Amino acid sequence: MNAEPTNAPLEGGGDADALGAEQAALYKRRAMLGAIAMIARTIVLQVVIFACNIVLARKLDPRDFGVFGVLQFALAFFAFFGDAGLGAALVQKKQPPKERELASVFGFQMGVSLVIVGALVLGARGMGLLWRDLPSGYAWLVRVMSLNLLLVSARVVPSILMERELKFGRLAVLEVVRQTGFYAATVVLALMGHGVWSLVMGVLAEGIIGVVLAYALHPWRPRVSFDWPLLRPIVRYGVSYQVKGLIGFVNGATMPIYAGAALGTKAFGLISWAQTTAYFPLKLVEIMARVTFPLLSRFQTDEELFAQSLTRSVQVCVMGTLFFVGLFLGLGPNVTVIVFTAKWLPAVPVLYVFSAAISIGFLSPLIAAALDAMNKPGVFWRIALSWTIFNWIMVAIATPRWGMLGFAVGYSVHVVIGNVVIIFVTKKLIPKAKLWPRVRGAIVGGVAVGLASHFALKPWVVTWPRLVAGMGGLLALFAAVVLVIDRQMLKDTLALIPKRQRAASVG
Repeated sequence: MNAEPTNAPLEGGGDADALGAEQAALYKRRAMLGAIAMIARTIVLQVVIFACNIVLARKLDPRDFGVFGVLQFALAFFAFFGDAGLGAALVQKKQPPKERELASVFGFQMGVSLVIVGALVLGARGMGLLWRDLPSGYAWLVRVMSLNLLLVSARVVPSILMERELKFGRLAVLEVVRQTGFYAATVVLALMGHGVWSLVMGVLAEGIIGVVLAYALHPWRPRVSFDWPLLRPIVRYGVSYQVKGLIGFVNGATMPIYAGAALGTKAFGLISWAQTTAYFPLKLVEIMARVTFPLLSRFQTDEELFAQSLTRSVQVCVMGTLFFVGLFLGLGPNVTVIVFTAKWLPAVPVLYVFSAAISIGFLSPLIAAALDAMNKPGVFWRIALSWTIFNWIMVAIATPRWGMLGFAVGYSVHVVIGNVVIIFVTKKLIPKAKLWPRVRGAIVGGVAVGLASHFALKPWVVTWPRLVAGMGGLLALFAAVVLVIDRQMLKDTLALIPKRQRAASVG
């Protein structure tokens, strides 16, 4: 069965240049349902990942995870060149892509991936020059794992078509099944005693499952073509888009490369834990940014709808982020001991620094998605390049002086300054997005949560039941403060509910 939905506009009528109210409502509804689906996906995956990681931690040697981490880090770098950002270019296009465009993108992506895999197969032994403690036979680990680059490229077209059409429910199914397949294969092989190979083969299992399921969820007959006039604007946008991802990769590499070398593996582990914990609210931001990009791409010709949709995404994310910022700043030691045990207490000051930084740092992924939708990816990656250089300078200055805390402060400086710049860029390029009135309630609510948890709950929250009860009370406090300051938020929430359902609930 072959479906070709991309040769016509999405159902609801109208094209991207003449967006009617019915079409806009359709996109909004799909975006809302997509956000719900992606949140549900995240919850399911976190349960699966948590349970399987317990098994893997018991069965595999720490060195196995170390070797696998090195391979992932190296292959992630090459994956940037294999992707080239072509998928994002297809999502951003105003008009639905033609079949010849899709075939050209597919052929180009597969060709680039074949070249990269060939280079990795031939040059796999070169990794030993940088990481000298890799086990014997590591070259075959690299070669086998590199095949996943081909599998990722093979599923790019149906995956991107689902994202372009805001079918995030299907994408959520795809990602849950893929990652469940990875962990299922890895756990089984680990229990059979295959060590690091269980992780490598799990990656291949995930890749194969992803290809099969992507084509099942959105049928598309693979075609190979090469039409450079059609590809040129797609590649131009994709490369600019991908530069932003590469810069982010280099920016994040300060932690595994610099902190790991300068402070040692134990300190690196503590810093990683603190950042992962503090950045937990950003899972919601990642979901909203992913849903926002295709939605805003459809609204790019309507400034009012564009600004409204971006503002609503920021509002949702600021509430989810600042509640946890207040919680971690007020009850950091309590949460650490109860949930993670006391061995992580030395990282609590670092947790404070990272938590404070994301109180503004949550903005950049959302604004980046908006700029991408406006066909201005270069604006963001130029800012990102500046703050990446600044980040490497700051961590190099602060870490030798103040150790872990110095690294956290040095790393967070670029987050704060960069997002201040992002705010000014947003005011200039998206002037109709009035963000301050929609975030002030969450700011006051986050401060209230921090003060109440520190001064009222800190001595009392010493067990799991008390932590859960305390979080419930803090959540109620946060909601009350936000509603008092921003009554419009309640109206916006009710507006998301279809009128028939509201009438039924009233009746």
